[in-house]
Amino acid sequence: MIKRVLFLLTVGILLSCSNDNENQPQTIDMRINHYQNTGIGEGLFLTLLVQENSKIGSDSWTKFYNSIEGFNYQPGLIYDIRVMVEQIDNPPADGSSLKYTLREIKSTQEVNYETPFDIDLKINGQSFITTTSGYEILNQIEIDCNNLCDELDTKLQNQDVVVGTFKRLQSTEIQLIGLE
Repeated sequence: MIKRVLFLLTVGILLSCSNDNENQPQTIDMRINHYQNTGIGEGLFLTLLVQENSKIGSDSWTKFYNSIEGFNYQPGLIYDIRVMVEQIDNPPADGSSLKYTLREIKSTQEVNYETPFDIDLKINGQSFITTTSGYEILNQIEIDCNNLCDELDTKLQNQDVVVGTFKRLQSTEIQLIGLE
């Protein structure tokens, strides 16, 4: 009986310590890609593409739906940054339980305008293309569809998934150079 009580006390202490550590702010390194992609959450979003800690420098990028307090993203640059990550005690129902705060911009690297990159233009039937004043991604990034406007329209109407390959023209304008 005493062994069971000691075992339960030990497990309880270990679990309470691990919870305290989980709630402590952590500092992590992140790399932010030179372009944004699209995503679906509680609506349609432009997301940052990130790598964290040991994944920095790999080919694996993750869509990042949070914001980073104090970070002013500019397209065309790859950022290596350090951020503090804090647990939010009572997050909103549609929000993240983590808060990210910029601690340091370690480096920036400008990417050549001719560097191609892919953006999801339609996912599972949900289109991110708006045509209020020409072609745009979520009314935020202008698209020069070049000679691919008709093909873009056809794919958006007939396919559930459409991926565009682009190159940068300006910070808020990209040129479509291919479609999947």
